[in-house]
Amino acid sequence: MNSIVRSVLIDLGSGRQRPNDPEEPIFAAAYRTVARAFTQAVGRPGAALEKQGKDSTRLVSYTWHCNRHSFATRFVMAGVDLRTVQELGGWKALGMVQRYSHLTFSERRLVYRKQR
Repeated sequence: MNSIVRSVLIDLGSGRQRPNDPEEPIFAAAYRTVARAFTQAVGRPGAALEKQGKDSTRLVSYTWHCNRHSFATRFVMAGVDLRTVQELGGWKALGMVQRYSHLTFSERRLVYRKQR
């Protein structure tokens, strides 16, 4: 997540009716509406890359749901314990956090060393 995305999320969060209520969603629209808008937003840079003759294939299959995988992976790589990642991501089972956090062997070794 870059600083622009972070500032947008903070702005959206502060505009909620109950900004201090962690249960109030930031995106009040239906999942389908958000997913459609996200697909269109990803499509624009893809088209711009193609126009410049660059490879855009990595964006073709990128969906809103991919953000959950990125979230879990980056938090675990940063040394956040799995239970905290589970709570922040809303997963009911710890096994789902492990499934969502795609770590290579070397990344797992680094995370393990940070926890010691």
